Amino acid sequence: MAKHKETVIGVFTDDAWAQRALEALESQGFKARMADQSSLNNLPGVATEQAKVYLGRLEEGNSVVVVNNAGNRGEDALDILLDAGAEYMNLHEHGGSKSSSQATQQHDVTYYQNLERDERQYGRYDENRGRALNEEELNLQLREETLSATKTATQAGEVEVRKVVEEREQQIPVNLKHEQVVIERHAVDRPADAGEIADMQDEVIRVPVYQEQAQLQKQARVREEVTIGKEAVQEQQTLTGTTRREDVEIVNSGDVEVRGDTGVTSREASSGSGNDMKPYDTDR
Repeated sequence: MAKHKETVIGVFTDDAWAQRALEALESQGFKARMADQSSLNNLPGVATEQAKVYLGRLEEGNSVVVVNNAGNRGEDALDILLDAGAEYMNLHEHGGSKSSSQATQQHDVTYYQNLERDERQYGRYDENRGRALNEEELNLQLREETLSATKTATQAGEVEVRKVVEEREQQIPVNLKHEQVVIERHAVDRPADAGEIADMQDEVIRVPVYQEQAQLQKQARVREEVTIGKEAVQEQQTLTGTTRREDVEIVNSGDVEVRGDTGVTSREASSGSGNDMKPYDTDR
């Protein structure tokens, strides 16, 4: 694992680890690829002598991942490669060794070219150990998916409040007065005057009679007020989803004793099954 200006390179002992690094890099927007001999001979920003280190690793059967145009995100790309188990390298471009601490010590090309397999380190530098992991201590990261709920507001419908006019017939009792003509006749027995006799003629007497009549009048009044508002009501729902979780299975082939954490599944390999599972390979 090393960063050369905008080019970041990682060396992996197992192709499966390199593939995982590629997936992680691509998911973060990096342009990464598996390198071959031709591409390692033409690495932008990488000195020829340094490229020989990666060529040597490739010829040994290691997988080499190259990240191009990392720009100012080079450190992020380095972190992803280290998390995936890339070889820990701290090359410097000029001769000599310069170090401010063990964790930042840089070595030249010759140092890494001459490192034996059991001397190489992988993954992140551990301050407590004073080194990174060796090939036998490669960390297997077990991942799992978790569920989380997100909420978005969507319109479930709408309520329309209308004012409508309805007609109905009402009856209002009203007391009305009207006049009547009352005729009373009384028997009288008296002598009539000569003048009264002379004035005898037809006569019509008109008596006006009045009555009350009712008319309807309408007057608008506010009889009620309707307030329209909304309130949020909370209810609980249960969402169901499927998540995946990686676990470890140790396959024993032959007379091999496995010690350590017994919380993992262990079984013996079936004879003739052709299942040659590597100790840290989770591809099943």
